[in-house]
Amino acid sequence: MADANVVEANDGTISVASAFAAHQQVVQDRDHKFLTEAVGEAYKGVECGDGGPFGAVVVRNDEIVVSCHNMVLKNTDPTAHAEVTAIREACKKLNQIELADCEIYASCEPCPMCFGAIHLSRLKVQFSNLLASA
Repeated sequence: MADANVVEANDGTISVASAFAAHQQVVQDRDHKFLTEAVGEAYKGVECGDGGPFGAVVVRNDEIVVSCHNMVLKNTDPTAHAEVTAIREACKKLNQIELADCEIYASCEPCPMCFGAIHLSRLKVQFSNLLASA
C-alpha cells in the first residue's frame, strides 16, 4: 500500500488512487480510445454538414453501444446535440431509459441541456477538449 497515492479532499474525505501504474495506463488508454472516437464523430458531422463540431459515444462493458454527432442542421432540431442524440439512440438500442451501466464520452464539455439529459439517464460522463488542440 506504500505505492498508493492518497489524496485528501477539502471536505476531509480520503481517496486512494490505484497502486498499480499498469492499471492506470490501461484506464488512460481506454479513455483515450473512446474520446478519440467521439472527436472523430465530431469531424464526421462537420464534414457531412449535419451540425456543429460535436461528437459523443455511449459505452457499456468496454464496447461502443452508439457513436453519434450533432444532428441539429440535418434534423432541423435545436435539441439534436451529439450527447442527446447518443442518449436517444442508446436508449432505443438497449430498450431502457436508464443508462447507469454505461458511460458517455463527449468531444467537449456538455451544455446545460445535454448535462441534464446525461443526469436524467444516469450516465457516467467523460469529456475532452481534444478539439481545441486539433
